Amino acid sequence: MARGTWLAALAATTTIGAAPAPAPLASYTVDVATMSGLGAGMGAGRPSLGQMMNMMSGGGGGAVRTLELRLSARNGVAGTANHLPPPTLGLGPQLPLLPPEPVAASRDTPTGFERPKGRLLIYWGCGEHVGPNQPQVIDLAKIIPGQVSPAMMAMATGARRVVAHTTLDPKAARWPNRRDDRPVPGNGSLVGAHRVEASYAPPIGFTLGANQDFMPALGLRENGALPSGAGRLGWTLASQATGYALGLFGAGAGSEAGGDMIIWSSATMANRFPDMDYLSPAEVRRQLATGAVLGSSVSECLLPAEVARAAPAGVVTMIGYGPEAGFAEAPKAPKWVAKLRYKSTATMIRGLDMEGDASRSGEPPRSGEPPRKKKRFGIGDMLRGAIPVP
Repeated sequence: MARGTWLAALAATTTIGAAPAPAPLASYTVDVATMSGLGAGMGAGRPSLGQMMNMMSGGGGGAVRTLELRLSARNGVAGTANHLPPPTLGLGPQLPLLPPEPVAASRDTPTGFERPKGRLLIYWGCGEHVGPNQPQVIDLAKIIPGQVSPAMMAMATGARRVVAHTTLDPKAARWPNRRDDRPVPGNGSLVGAHRVEASYAPPIGFTLGANQDFMPALGLRENGALPSGAGRLGWTLASQATGYALGLFGAGAGSEAGGDMIIWSSATMANRFPDMDYLSPAEVRRQLATGAVLGSSVSECLLPAEVARAAPAGVVTMIGYGPEAGFAEAPKAPKWVAKLRYKSTATMIRGLDMEGDASRSGEPPRSGEPPRKKKRFGIGDMLRGAIPVP
């Protein structure tokens, strides 16, 4: 037998005969998120009207930092467990990790299928104008059960990834939970030593540096419009970001219930809808190659004029994908492993005219007053009737 063939056979025999490495006794996941814009700060008491206007227009009113801690153990999570964070986090000496409460089975009786109405108009790509073959039009009333268009399949794939993330290991002990759901302080920091102690798992410990702290807020904003009507969406670059993605959802201008729904994505190709959730750096690189994600050095995207006109008050969502950090008890056959995932998200409603909203744009100007600006869209249009406007 030739030497090369003998070595290959020996390697194959060794690989086949070797016992597989045992799974870790425990695995720990830390999801680290920063949220700004619409919804940021809503948990800290009822915001004022001015704060809500600022948030909805992208001002943010302060970014919110969140943590999701999940501990899984090979032998279950019956017992006690606590995460001991550094003092810089500002949440005290320990965070209790609790298994989820059982969810009662739903007793709702399924109702008959009601065919949806209206159309989906799907656009994509950053640029002053949309490219050819846009928009893709999906008439919801004409959808045949069992037949799904490529565009709908792409959106469903992204939704499945989000659902898979939220339901991953449903038996894991977690924080926040029913006993402790305190918000992370605005100046809370992850820098320092972390330790997890559990009665049913080996102790877990890791230390985070300055480059492994919360990502900064994206500062998503409108930078004005071009003469064509295209909107300039800008943001602040985050040093940890591996890429960015944006999306827009909105009702068609002047549409009633059952009318057009506008969907736009910053992806460069049709049916390349980006995932608005955690992605590994390797997956971000793959999606960069397909055009589903914008590069980490991109700080502005033109919302095409056709989309801006179709959805003058669309909700813009954005994500900055972050890095990952991994730790293990030992290089080989570790007793425990830990992974940290990072992201920064932002949401805003485009087209808000704060000054116009505050004015009596529907009234004629009083004597001696200058003509008022024409009102485009105001926060009062959304909130009036639901929240008293002072």
